[in-house]
Amino acid sequence: MILDGNKRVERPNTKILSDKNLPLRGFLTCPKCGRNLTGSASKGRTNRYYYYHCIASCGFREQAGNANAVFENGLLQFELNDGIKNILKKLLLDNYKKFVQSPMNEKKKISKEIDRLNARLSVARNKLLSETIDDEEYLEIKRDCKQQIETLEEQLSKDGLNAKKVNIDKSLDRALQSIVNIPKLYREGGISTKRAVIGSIFPEKLEFDGKSYRTARMNVIANHIFQVNNGLPLKKNGTNENIFHLSCLVAPPGLEPGSKV
Repeated sequence: MILDGNKRVERPNTKILSDKNLPLRGFLTCPKCGRNLTGSASKGRTNRYYYYHCIASCGFREQAGNANAVFENGLLQFELNDGIKNILKKLLLDNYKKFVQSPMNEKKKISKEIDRLNARLSVARNKLLSETIDDEEYLEIKRDCKQQIETLEEQLSKDGLNAKKVNIDKSLDRALQSIVNIPKLYREGGISTKRAVIGSIFPEKLEFDGKSYRTARMNVIANHIFQVNNGLPLKKNGTNENIFHLSCLVAPPGLEPGSKV
């Protein structure tokens, strides 16, 4: 198989990332050693048991059912009612006005984000060549980065004056309506929808310790929703020092954390 001009022999045991029992595979890091977790099933006498796990020498393993349930329960923190939607709309309108008033600053931010995505792609390519990650995971990272880069480059190419022709009020209403019920979208969606939701909210890896999730960065809109829902004050830059510890993403009542083996 050819990837970026480098010929590689496709390995027969390439992981399939679309298993409906492992929607978080590829999004998790190990809380013990920091490596990327993978996921697989163990065959019991009558059933198959699914786990997210690290390499054998580390030994970290978590029942997928528990990790999935904790994550899905945590998504309730991103529900939008009318009151929260109005607050979020005001925040986004304020950000939009700043963008129109200082387009050069915004373009610099876009350029930096493009550089960051290219760097991430370069790191992933090196990991692929060193076989730290497999072809499927690399292709997923590459596809995600390329899509984001193309979108950002399109933004850079547009004339800032065109923004004045946009009915931002109606556009925001449509956008907010499309994300009004993220938990339901995730719960009822197929594996592709679930993975799209995870990737959209959490652009960086998640760390799960068996009880709660932590992440280094969150999508800015999801960040605002989370903070408003939890009564957390926004700083001037739109972030909150506690946002990155998602302590609210805990196991629902009656669900015991999975055992470590």
